[in-house]
Amino acid sequence: MLLSAHSESATGEHKPAVTIRGLELSSRTQKLLQLERQYVAGGFEPVPAFFVKGKGSKLWDVDGKEYIDFIAMFSAVNQGHAHPYIAQKVIEQMEMLPLANLCGHNSLYGPFAEMMCNRFGYDKLISVTSGTEAADTACKVARKWGIQSKGIPAERCLILGVGSSYHGLGSAVWGLMDPSAHRREYGLDNALLMNVNPSTGESLAYLDLPAMERCLVEHSDRVAAVILECFHGATRTVQEEATYARGVYDLCRKHNVLFIADEVRQGAGKTGKFLSYQYLGEDCKPDIVTMGKSITGGFYPQAFVLGTAAVMSMVGTFQMATTFGHTPLALAAARASIEVIDNEGLMDRAVAIGQRWKAIVAGWQHPEIDYVASMGADSNLFFRNLRGPRVAALCMHKGLFTHPSPRGLRISFAMTMTDDELDRGAAIIKETLDEIHTYKDIPGEWFDGSKPAQ
Repeated sequence: MLLSAHSESATGEHKPAVTIRGLELSSRTQKLLQLERQYVAGGFEPVPAFFVKGKGSKLWDVDGKEYIDFIAMFSAVNQGHAHPYIAQKVIEQMEMLPLANLCGHNSLYGPFAEMMCNRFGYDKLISVTSGTEAADTACKVARKWGIQSKGIPAERCLILGVGSSYHGLGSAVWGLMDPSAHRREYGLDNALLMNVNPSTGESLAYLDLPAMERCLVEHSDRVAAVILECFHGATRTVQEEATYARGVYDLCRKHNVLFIADEVRQGAGKTGKFLSYQYLGEDCKPDIVTMGKSITGGFYPQAFVLGTAAVMSMVGTFQMATTFGHTPLALAAARASIEVIDNEGLMDRAVAIGQRWKAIVAGWQHPEIDYVASMGADSNLFFRNLRGPRVAALCMHKGLFTHPSPRGLRISFAMTMTDDELDRGAAIIKETLDEIHTYKDIPGEWFDGSKPAQ
């Protein structure tokens, strides 16, 4: 057990020590952490909970402990874990034909592509297997458009990203995100994909519309596309983000630059509309849209790229294809996942969840909370003086699973979450914030379960 003789709050007040009873990582968890450290490269640094079962908005770990899920696998299970309807459709397809790939034809692919194009108002669809691959494919198509339609020399054809947007860590898209020492170590700072002004090095930071305008005024002749996650959930009001994203879209239209909406995280109904860019106005239509994560409800790795004929007509045979893209299992999962969103009214439910969550947090008037950003069932909770990993670790011990960010908690609710589950999970966060200054070290607040060496 870890004890604290005294603990100091953010206000400087000293509180008496408490004994942390049962606040430890189990032997199973410690063993699994050790195996990951020994045999696994890469990955993220979540709180150390190892899960074996999920249902709806509940998870169970290797020790049988139950958790309320407040992250929904980074918005990959918007419909909840193991949704029974999606499971039924995937099992039915699995028993018929799991795989028909690029060596032949899949009878489900044409009808599915027709449905997606008609629903979202696009002309062509490409199937891939991850959000990273979708972003890569979108940029690849945009480059060809820039070279062949806009007349940009290949060695100068530029794709711009926006600071703090996330498109994955693949070699072809890492350069679109903020510069980092890690990226430089791999030699992946890319002169043709970047989120800085190529002549000045000025950051194209999210919400800094003048920076994007200066860049496009100077370089529009060589920019094929801008790729953007329209809503990040980082600001006090959604309108700030909507104004910025719409502004970038308008600049792209003005300068003959393609606008790529990355909807991998904020799509599939999470925000209250199926695609978050739909909040930018009825006249807003990106040239290319990427979808992923919950488009298959967590049952199958699949992502899609939708685009207009002007752009997608650039793609020929033997240029865009993957072994496990558009498999029967993928399409069965995607169709069922979309049907669940429609038939269960989950977009309206996402809005209701967001409203309830914001009201709960506002009611606390908690001194440790700076503000809550919320858009439908997607949220970020920002703290004034607390480390996100520390709060997330204590929440884990109390039976709530969420994900830390440096300044707070990254929160994503399944759109099937009940009011009771939401209320109970929120109560754990409040209890955690009320008590956290009485603890010294919290097992799990560091990646390997212990505090780093001083």
